[in-house]
Amino acid sequence: MSILAIAQLGRRERKKKAVRDNICEQTLLLINRYGVDGTTIDAICDCVDIAKKTFYNYYSSKHDLLVDICQSELLQRTEDIISEAMSQSDDLATQLEFVLGVLATRNSTASKLERELIGYLVSSLSTNLSQGAGQLQFMSDCYLRLFNHSKSQLKAGLSPQFCAEMTVGMTNIITLNWLHDDSYDTLASFHMLQAYLKNSMLK
Repeated sequence: MSILAIAQLGRRERKKKAVRDNICEQTLLLINRYGVDGTTIDAICDCVDIAKKTFYNYYSSKHDLLVDICQSELLQRTEDIISEAMSQSDDLATQLEFVLGVLATRNSTASKLERELIGYLVSSLSTNLSQGAGQLQFMSDCYLRLFNHSKSQLKAGLSPQFCAEMTVGMTNIITLNWLHDDSYDTLASFHMLQAYLKNSMLK
């Protein structure tokens, strides 16, 4: 491949990334104003100033776009939180306290946009089995890295995989309750979960 061809490919890829980023950015603005249900592909295309055909060059559906946004805005953030916890301490109890504390604060102070995205992410876990399984696996892998790193601190008979799966399941239940009940005390629930994990999983 010639140097010119490589340069052109680079420009093409940068342009495609710019369009994709703009699609995501404008979608977030629309969701913040109209909610997930009120945000349409037509409205997204109008805001980005692209034809609907161009939109489908990037995403096969609105759902695929929202999954991509949830991946970058929510799931990736979970991985970042766990990385931060691991960089701050080698004590698993302290790491879990940090991670669950961040999640509790996120839920209790979530903006309308964050709540819409969290709601969509949780609902998509059950509406699309393959994508839902992929999202759950991503979250499990994040916590598995945490528990693997400190597996010597786990009680005998407990595997890092099991601890990761149980933690994901319980944090998702708390989040689901928070989404459906405005009076739900998410801070207290995450605090109790932290104590439960410490007492049931750690030496």
